[in-house]
Amino acid sequence: MVIGPNTLGLISPGRIKLGMAGGPVADARKAYRPGPVGIASRSGGMTTEIANLLTTHGIGQSTCVGVGGDPLVGSNFLDLAPLFDRDPETKVLVLFCEPGGVVEEALADWVATQKIGLPMVAFVAGRFVDEMPGVRFGHAATIVEGDRGSASAKVAALEKAGIDVAQAFSDIVPLVKKYL
Repeated sequence: MVIGPNTLGLISPGRIKLGMAGGPVADARKAYRPGPVGIASRSGGMTTEIANLLTTHGIGQSTCVGVGGDPLVGSNFLDLAPLFDRDPETKVLVLFCEPGGVVEEALADWVATQKIGLPMVAFVAGRFVDEMPGVRFGHAATIVEGDRGSASAKVAALEKAGIDVAQAFSDIVPLVKKYL
């Protein structure tokens, strides 16, 4: 399995750290702690921000993966979700999503048809991008074709599949807590 390109790597707190996930080891020990929440993120930096948010609220993480923000990545949410679902240590999966690409919509379709038991919480960043067609932002993957790949299309697909979508970054914690 390949993680990346354009990723900071992955971390399973207290077990392994590959790449620059979490920064230097001393910093990673502050932001990450072992626990029941998996994280899959299109942003390496936001992987650490979500882990730190959870850690400051007493919630640890099982495995955290930054998939990268390029149009082509080695492993994406659709590849990783079944692995998290089979992981007995992961009780909830948090997704950090961004505009561009359609993997979130594909994941939503998969979740709806497979009826997996793993609860998921998603945060879709960059919702303002929908209001600025033709303007390019952030990662190379922030390419939206019509409505496909837009933040609003991702939110709608994820919600339709039964995935909780946090309206604000701070909403991640209460949504995760309802499953723990």
